Amino acid sequence: MRTNLILGAGRGPRLAVLELIKRSGEGLGVKELADELGMSYMGVKAHCVALTAAGHLTTWRRPSTKGRPLMLYRLAEPGERLFAESEEELGLGILKEAAGLFGATAPQKLLVMFFRSQSAAYRERITGVGTTERALALVRLRERDGRMSSLLQGERWEIREFHNPLAALFRRYPDAAAMEEHMIGEILGVAVKRREEGGAVIFTAR
Repeated sequence: MRTNLILGAGRGPRLAVLELIKRSGEGLGVKELADELGMSYMGVKAHCVALTAAGHLTTWRRPSTKGRPLMLYRLAEPGERLFAESEEELGLGILKEAAGLFGATAPQKLLVMFFRSQSAAYRERITGVGTTERALALVRLRERDGRMSSLLQGERWEIREFHNPLAALFRRYPDAAAMEEHMIGEILGVAVKRREEGGAVIFTAR
């Protein structure tokens, strides 16, 4: 994340506000943020107002059955760009050069090799025989990689990731989504379905 672009944030509360909102998908209200951060309502409100004025956050109102609509903060496009990775730009540049040097199919071949390599690296670090056990281990690794990953367990498990550092690459090469889907299924030992919803990438068992 390009934390240097957030004036005065450092690793402090403004960055924490942005990360919590990023993880939420639909956005969060000041009270929810204050409860999560253990800060005062007015302190969090001041950070949200400053981040909105800087263009990183936007607001919307969620209807409520108990009175006035609740105002939520969510990331504006400039806020999303704060999470962009400079390495992604390099990767896109390399794939473009590969197409020029070796033909139009070169980027796809390189992406296949990349996801195979990632799959092997994850499988080396994941132990456990049960799907849920392996999913928990994968989520911990992906969280460490900055994917804002979590496992929801219920009738059917679901992996949700609120940060995709390869988002621009997926937009440029849509076939990469199927490659990632196959990789996650290979790691977990079950067929999975990948979808994008509410700003999150979601993997579920087929």
